[in-house]
Amino acid sequence: MPKTAVLVIDMQKDFTKPNGRFYYPETTGVMMETFPEKLNKMRELGALIVIVYTAHDPDTKEVNPELTRMFRDGKKASLVEGTEGAELDERISYHPDTDILFRKHVPSAFFGTDLNEILRARGVENVLVVGVKTNVCCRATATDACAYNFRTYMVSDMLGTNTREINEFHLAEMTKYFAKALTSEEVFQRLKDGTF
Repeated sequence: MPKTAVLVIDMQKDFTKPNGRFYYPETTGVMMETFPEKLNKMRELGALIVIVYTAHDPDTKEVNPELTRMFRDGKKASLVEGTEGAELDERISYHPDTDILFRKHVPSAFFGTDLNEILRARGVENVLVVGVKTNVCCRATATDACAYNFRTYMVSDMLGTNTREINEFHLAEMTKYFAKALTSEEVFQRLKDGTF
């Protein structure tokens, strides 16, 4: 069983497509040029791939409208189940025989879910967080992974958010306290040499 899981956070069209509500060309757009290939390589090197997506119920009562911009200025909500924006980006391959597809309702993939138990049952020790947004769902998930005593890492060139500066700030903060930042090349090497 793989001892390393890659949590692929919210790689959905609202974030990854140019017409998406939260698409940022200088970060997520650039990241997407190589993301699928890097993810496939991690799978080939033996990592467990966990594709995590957010899908809010159509009434969106589970989201506080005062705390999120998705409800400001009369705009339609994003990541609503059944909408195009909530669909997984087709460039992210899901292999049902080996991967796990996992729904969440809040920023952290661990909060109110059985993800901890699923990973423990598979012998996972290391958690790598990739996807969007670095400072929101990726950070919340990594913080909770650390709280559950997983060795937790943020893969710096496989994360995206509003700007490079925001991305770098949050990676530096996470490395200090909860989750060490590594590049995908460093991850590949650790998977090859058995460190992961």
